[in-house]
Amino acid sequence: MEYYLDIWGEMCPIPIIKSQRKLKVMAIGDSLVLETEHSCTARGLVVWAQKEGYPISESEVAAGIWRLTIAKTHD
Repeated sequence: MEYYLDIWGEMCPIPIIKSQRKLKVMAIGDSLVLETEHSCTARGLVVWAQKEGYPISESEVAAGIWRLTIAKTHD
C-alpha cells in the first residue's frame, strides 16, 4: 500500500518526526510518499532514512518540488 504524508511548508525535524510516526503504523512492504518545496527538508529526510536503513528515492518532480518515497523494509 502507498501512503502520502503532507509536509509542505514544514522544516526539519517535523517531517522526520511525522515520517517516524507514520512508518510505525505501516506494514512491511508499504511505501511512504512525501513532497516538499524545501531542498534542505528533502536532504534531511534522505540522510535520516539511509541512517535508519530504509530505502529512499528522491526526485525533483518540478522546479523546486521534491518527491521522496520511503520503503518500509523493517520494524
